[in-house]
Amino acid sequence: MIDIGIVYYRMGCAENTIDAIWYTSRLDKKDIGKGIARGDTSNGFPWDYVVTYSYPDGSEAGTFDLKIRKTGPVYDLSYSKDGKLLFLGVGIDTSDGMAAGYRKNE
Repeated sequence: MIDIGIVYYRMGCAENTIDAIWYTSRLDKKDIGKGIARGDTSNGFPWDYVVTYSYPDGSEAGTFDLKIRKTGPVYDLSYSKDGKLLFLGVGIDTSDGMAAGYRKNE
């Protein structure tokens, strides 16, 4: 099975947080997981974060180092753990956040 996913980020209610909802083709059920990223949001999305995701049932899916960079209208995302690059993504602005697709790094 192809390992691809989608994530939607919005600035969180708490200072320096970004809230996320996500889905990956690896999930058996068509349910959406959640996440929260912590880092400096003073310049919007581009920055380095620590993001923790949870599965739809609330159990932890994983914690990653998330780097978001922006070139023109496009965001580049990279997800690493223990220095190893695991996922790559691209995103665009929406009216109230950012929508991004991602895939496993090969």
